[in-house]
Amino acid sequence: MFAPDFPAFRLLAARLRSAFAIAALALLVVSCGGSGSQPAAKADVTLLVYMMGTNLESEDGSATGNIDEMRSVAPSDRVNVVLATGAADKDGWRTVQRKRVRGQQVDVLDDLGNVDMGSAQTLQDFVSWGMKAYPAERTMLVLWDHGGGPNRGIGSDPFTHNSLSLDDIRSAIALATQAAGRKLALVGFDACLMGSVEVAQAMAPYADYMIGSQELEPGAGQDWAALLSHLTRSPTDSTAAFGRTIVDAFIAKQLKDDADAEATLSLIDLGRIDGVGAALADIAATLNGQLTADPVQTWLDIADARARAFLFGSVLLSAGPAELVDLGMFSWGSLRLADGQRERLTQALEQAVVHQKHTAAFSNLAGLTFYLPQRVAETSADTKTYTSLSFVSETQRAFIRQHSDIGTDNTRLPLPAVGIIDWHDGTPLAPTSVQAPLNAVNRALVAQDFAAVQNAAGWITALKPLTDGTVDQLVDPAFMQGWFRLDAAGTPVYFSALPDGMRFAVDSPENFLIPVTLRNDAPDDNVPADDPRRLQRGLLIVSDAAKPGVLRITGFLNALGNNDSAGVARPQGVPRQASVQPLWLARNKSNLGRWFPPPATDAVPFVPVIDKQQISRGTRDQLPSGTHARLGIVDVRGWISLDTASY
Repeated sequence: MFAPDFPAFRLLAARLRSAFAIAALALLVVSCGGSGSQPAAKADVTLLVYMMGTNLESEDGSATGNIDEMRSVAPSDRVNVVLATGAADKDGWRTVQRKRVRGQQVDVLDDLGNVDMGSAQTLQDFVSWGMKAYPAERTMLVLWDHGGGPNRGIGSDPFTHNSLSLDDIRSAIALATQAAGRKLALVGFDACLMGSVEVAQAMAPYADYMIGSQELEPGAGQDWAALLSHLTRSPTDSTAAFGRTIVDAFIAKQLKDDADAEATLSLIDLGRIDGVGAALADIAATLNGQLTADPVQTWLDIADARARAFLFGSVLLSAGPAELVDLGMFSWGSLRLADGQRERLTQALEQAVVHQKHTAAFSNLAGLTFYLPQRVAETSADTKTYTSLSFVSETQRAFIRQHSDIGTDNTRLPLPAVGIIDWHDGTPLAPTSVQAPLNAVNRALVAQDFAAVQNAAGWITALKPLTDGTVDQLVDPAFMQGWFRLDAAGTPVYFSALPDGMRFAVDSPENFLIPVTLRNDAPDDNVPADDPRRLQRGLLIVSDAAKPGVLRITGFLNALGNNDSAGVARPQGVPRQASVQPLWLARNKSNLGRWFPPPATDAVPFVPVIDKQQISRGTRDQLPSGTHARLGIVDVRGWISLDTASY
């Protein structure tokens, strides 16, 4: 049950003009949880939760769901659970409120009005107030919302469109803890992509431990019932023991909701993170020297090593990937490092990562990521942010700066090119707008091999990647069980089905992304059927998670928006009535590979689609004769992605 509206009580008191009424009101506020001048009695633990609701709350009620999990645990006088909620376009969330959770009862302590939750000042005020009003042996802070890694921070207030950068979070916590004269016991991120070494370095002076996810976090978030049960049952347990519970319970919750969930979570000892930073800086110094001496070959060596590692937050969207790489999976052994450098990094990671878990979608993770861009043209803003992070070593920043400068220098590295290497029947196809001869190109620069289908006009209408096992079998019907297609009035329309990030070789279930133009066909009196506003360019998400071997549409990623997150694209559902048209690969005016709608002269239909619709897989025998080609893509910098030019 929520407490009464105290601003209304204050107004009533003013109207009565009664000193007694005012005094009574003051006593009432203090008794409701410490928002007055007198702090609450000292507890064992105070848990502060900064909940920026954004679209996670306004569309899905995820924040309310987590608060309900908190309410399911019987209250304890030894544990304070205090929230700051707001930043969602929904009743009860349009203003910032401070609340205390006491079992089923949630007390509204104060309503701050239209305050910007994307402001460092708001976060600082909350932490300072919480540490003073609810003193405890240990104070822990959790930041709840979308996350975007070290370069994009947390959240996006829908009313101000401001996010909390990593510098914002760091400065807010620094000032609050300095005023309190003590560190936080733990800083946790119930948010995506915040499990990076850079985030840990930012938090290290102000907290003992950190919780963060290397991967995107499902909207349901962490298991708040489990973590509050632990605190209530054993409030004097060590922070490390409590952190282990958070990690274990989170993974268990995700697997309970989805047996094929993709989730990670790590507990980091911030007192040991300097060792990881120092080892990484030492390696950066070596690589920086090699970049200076031999920029092209060193850059290509780094790109090859990076491609072998799992990448987090890297999707083919215009907003740009987060470009985060697991520190353990990165192929350090393929680089020319000095003796002992790799071993020192491994040892430092083992000491700093106290506990980490991940679902079966991942393997051999170290528990922390680091920033290493490859799509440097699209992530220049991130690189600029990164090189300004004062808590990251200058050596590391200098390495990223030089790596980016070389990556964007077209006089050093080859421009992306798409071209035919060979043909299925040995007969060259007619020249097309996307062909560039690759026979003379060093094959070491061909980043990926694809099989392709072209239509009569020479457009590439479908692509699929070839693995090592199928590279010599041009259009192998066994690979991915044939070509992806949708049927329009009995006529197959073939689509490019791209692997979901770098996972296609190891994923089970299969996950693919289909570049399309999606048209909303639902009747709308305000938007005519042929209005361009009905069109969205993006990626249709396809997976066989529900039934192995049966591919179904499971969502859509809009290329033009990030859905209120701090920079990470979020899937959305397919409209109730919708059609899609394949995007085709072509070179733009800058000779970069981009996905475009087909030209108006080509009669390519929009194919009706619905959520959970099955995707057919045609075979080689079903393809028109003479249209099979093997392509090479020279794209060492990852420039082939969705183009977001307006229609």
